[in-house]
Amino acid sequence: MRVLLAHSFYRTPGGEDRHVQQEADLLSKGHSVELLVGRNDRLSETPATAVQMVYSRKRRREAADTLARFDPDIVHVHNVYPSLGSAVHLAAVEARVPLVMTVHNFRMRCPNGLMFTEGSLCRRCQRGNYLQAIAHRCFPSRRQSVAYAGALWIHRFAVRLQDKVSLFVCPSDFVRKELVTWGVPAERTVTIPNFCYPQSNADPQPGSFGVFVGRLSSEKGVHVLLEALRIAKDPPFRVVGDGPMESALRNQAVGLGLTNTKFLGRLPSNQVGEVLRGSRFLVMPSLWNETGGLAALEAMAVARPVLVSSLGGLPELVREGTGLQCRPGDAVDLAKQIQRLMDDSDFCRAAGVRGLKVSRHEFGPEMHLARLETAFRTVLT
Repeated sequence: MRVLLAHSFYRTPGGEDRHVQQEADLLSKGHSVELLVGRNDRLSETPATAVQMVYSRKRRREAADTLARFDPDIVHVHNVYPSLGSAVHLAAVEARVPLVMTVHNFRMRCPNGLMFTEGSLCRRCQRGNYLQAIAHRCFPSRRQSVAYAGALWIHRFAVRLQDKVSLFVCPSDFVRKELVTWGVPAERTVTIPNFCYPQSNADPQPGSFGVFVGRLSSEKGVHVLLEALRIAKDPPFRVVGDGPMESALRNQAVGLGLTNTKFLGRLPSNQVGEVLRGSRFLVMPSLWNETGGLAALEAMAVARPVLVSSLGGLPELVREGTGLQCRPGDAVDLAKQIQRLMDDSDFCRAAGVRGLKVSRHEFGPEMHLARLETAFRTVLT
């Protein structure tokens, strides 16, 4: 099978970018694969970028040329904003090549992709009034808000990009159900969880500290986590990652007297793995509806239990006894679960063993590849 992957890489690399690269490598083992790349870090915040996001004749021609040269059986898109915009969708339709799209976020209905703004869950734009994204400052600048609101409205209602996708790949059942509520026919959706390579040297013996891995932004709930650590009497903890709230979170930790919480900043993936192997458990205290939870999969792959908020696709990761849930935004409940994980080594060990087993059987690369191949075949038949 010949598969053309398309992805706009983010200004700040994250889990989605890593997933796309790993998926390209995985597919390459049995198929001919090419990656059509957009680079968001090369774009400036100008009207020209906003126009390119809506429609770019140059980008569409480049996509069409790639399709003509590579001659794929399938085009599989991930993120297209802002660099690629509508180009790949339109070129694929023109070339009559089936288009598959992985839904990593909620940008089909929300300009910032999170359905989260001003500190809480938000569905204001779901029906199509994208002016709400401007009124509620859903981006760092008003210019960004206007650009995304305009582009996504045009793509949804004028160009109807959604109708050009043959199959939507959803990282969780939660995301799949969301798409169905938006009017996407169920037969055009399939759940294929993210994947992670299991570690051969995984040891379920619990480490000494808890850990958070991810972007330090409001929707990730790290400010709630810090308050929970105070309530839990300052257990050893590591925070891995950076983001717009890093300075405020560091100051909050000092103000709360969290002498055992260490901020490690952004680390290369191999060092993240070392931190996870030395940890006792991973916490995902998200306040938004996480679509997949890549950090949780990475923790399970090294036999570490996960503690997740009961939002989005996260509960699906612990339904087989691989960890615990907490109420989102509830520092007291989160502290209670953290204390349990700090006190109960037997539970951590048992949950870690179950997580490793689930990681290998449900979230391993072989299963992910088989599911993708099945999805591609359904589109081609």
